[in-house]
Amino acid sequence: MKKLLVAFVLGLAAFGTTISAADNCCMAPAPVPGVKSTLGVFNHLGLGVGVGTNGISVEAATPITRFLALRAGVHFMPDFKFGTDVDAYYNHPVIGESVSETIDVDCGLGRTQGSVILNVYPIPSSSFFIAAGAYFSGDKLIKIKGHSDAMMNYGGMIEVGDYNIPVDKNGDVRGGLKVKGFRPYLGLGWGRSIPKRLLSFNFELGVQFEGKPEVYSETGDLKEITENEAANDFQDIIKHLKLYPNLTFRLSGKIF
Repeated sequence: MKKLLVAFVLGLAAFGTTISAADNCCMAPAPVPGVKSTLGVFNHLGLGVGVGTNGISVEAATPITRFLALRAGVHFMPDFKFGTDVDAYYNHPVIGESVSETIDVDCGLGRTQGSVILNVYPIPSSSFFIAAGAYFSGDKLIKIKGHSDAMMNYGGMIEVGDYNIPVDKNGDVRGGLKVKGFRPYLGLGWGRSIPKRLLSFNFELGVQFEGKPEVYSETGDLKEITENEAANDFQDIIKHLKLYPNLTFRLSGKIF
C-alpha cells in the first residue's frame, strides 16, 4: 500500500513538472516578478445556487483555461401538483356495456436531474457565455395518479394523450408522461460561474432537447387509442414540450 502511495505521489510530481516545463517553454515568456503564471486549469472551485424552471439548482464549477468553465450540478423540482379531469371507461357490471365517466386525477411535477455543462467564454474579459452539455435522470416529466370506486374490478381505463392507461383492481391508476433519460442542452448566459471576487450573480436561458414526451403506465399495459375523437389536455403537453425551457437565476461564490 505504501509503495503504491509513493508511486502515485511521484507520478503527480512528474506530471506537474512536465506541465510546468511546457508552460515555461511554450506558453508564455519568463514570468514578471510578483505576477502569478498559470494555465487556469482546475485551479479554482466555485459553488452556485439557483432557482428557475428546473426548480432549485446546486452546481460546482471549475475553470479550464480563461475560455472555458466546467459545471456539474443537481436540480430539484418540488412536487408541485395540479388537478385535472380525464375521460374514463369501464365495463358496467349490470348492463354489460362500456360506460364513460369523468374522473379527477392529480398531476405531480417533482423530479431530480443531474447535469454536466461546459461554459464557453468567447471573450475572456466579458461575462457572456455559451453553454453546452447535457441533463440526465429525471425522465418522468409529469406523474399522474387517480382513483375511482366505480371502476374497481371492472377493467376501467383513462385517456392520456393517444393512449389508455388501465385502472387496477383497487380502482387506482398511476402513470404519466416521460422523456429521454439523456437530454442534450444548449444555452446562453451572463455571469461567471467562478467569480473573480467572492460572489457574483448570473442568469442563463437555454433548452433541453428532451424529445417527444411518451405516455407510461404503472398499473398495466398501455392501449393505443385508434379513434379520431380522442382529445385531452395531455395532447398539448406532448405536442409542445419536445424542448424544455431552462431559465435560471444563480448566485455563485468562489470556494478557492
